[in-house]
Amino acid sequence: MIVSVDMSRMNAIKWVDKENNLACVQAGIQGQDLERDLKLYGVCTGHEPDSMEFSTLGGWINTRASGMKKNTYGNIEDIVQNITLVTSKGTYNKVTAWPRISNGPDLNQIIMGSEGNYGIVTECVMRVRPLPEVRIFDSIIFYDWESGVQFMHAVSKTKYWPTSIRLIDNAQF
Repeated sequence: MIVSVDMSRMNAIKWVDKENNLACVQAGIQGQDLERDLKLYGVCTGHEPDSMEFSTLGGWINTRASGMKKNTYGNIEDIVQNITLVTSKGTYNKVTAWPRISNGPDLNQIIMGSEGNYGIVTECVMRVRPLPEVRIFDSIIFYDWESGVQFMHAVSKTKYWPTSIRLIDNAQF
């Protein structure tokens, strides 16, 4: 049996705790709306998958999404601290707000990437970070693909990783 659920009305930020860099957010919020609304609090998630303007927080959790800025902010499994999951047997979430507990399996890790097979993600507590003081966007043009690959390799060997870096060819651009 397959069930399709429209979560679009569950799209609110319930609270933001700037002191502990946490926010509780409903799973139906779209990525662009999440970042826009968090900006009012002076924070961001930094999670930016390619489908950000169309995808939702619940979708990111259910697909174990990765974002373009993972070098700085991490992937969704690094950002999410606690998940509320509604199942046919009841509601699941961790009893404590701690991101890691040292005994037993972490059910958050089982839920992430489960594609909704265990239930419906309704909200989560996630890490947020202060908005960056500066955002710089730039491009470098290489004469050939191999030069670009060599540049990317050289950057990976430094301790200064940009938040996002991509190598694309003219056809993809």
